[in-house]
Amino acid sequence: MANPSKFRAIVSKIISHGEGVYTVDFSLKNGIARFKPGQFLHLTLDEFDPSTGFWPESRVFSIASVPGEGQVQIVYSVKGVYTKRMSMELAEGKYVWLKFPYGDFIIEKYLQNARKIFMIAGGTGISPFVPFLRTYSKDKYNVPLILYYGIRNENFYLYKEVIESIANKIEVNIVKGPMDINSISLNIVSNPNTKSFISGPPLMIKSFKDTLISKGFDSGNIIIDEWE
Repeated sequence: MANPSKFRAIVSKIISHGEGVYTVDFSLKNGIARFKPGQFLHLTLDEFDPSTGFWPESRVFSIASVPGEGQVQIVYSVKGVYTKRMSMELAEGKYVWLKFPYGDFIIEKYLQNARKIFMIAGGTGISPFVPFLRTYSKDKYNVPLILYYGIRNENFYLYKEVIESIANKIEVNIVKGPMDINSISLNIVSNPNTKSFISGPPLMIKSFKDTLISKGFDSGNIIIDEWE
């Protein structure tokens, strides 16, 4: 994995989806975004002084844009003190600092050794899958992909255009309301040599992981979006 770099960035666009869910675009002031689809970044609202090297308090967010561009995109939900501060302080034209890439939630890394890939996302947990879906090519990756995306309602169907644009290339299952964890897990377990990627609220991730393991699924084939 590439060494993380620090970027001065300006907020170029904010979209409010309602109920504290936002999409934010940042334009990088120095360089382009080099990362693997599925990786995440650190965002700080406070000023960073490169001469000291001290990184201020920050939070991590999956990168939802594609690599190699001069901008990055995240989606976040107001869940605590820092994200509430983001909702109040982030505005178009505001400067922030970003640090990336981080993480090993990289689907393409596992494609060669899998007969089938399951992607399970809940809410804003769709974010780490989006860069991969945006650049997905069936000719390049000859492995069946199945997406389960749980949303509260149609208003929170994030990246709908991206997902529907590849619905003829992968199996897409949009679940409105709570996902049937037991049924989905049974489907996954019935497929040998399967890798399962899970991203979403911590309780959802734990429930899926525990259920899969209880049904005999190899824990080594469960890849979780862990921000450490």
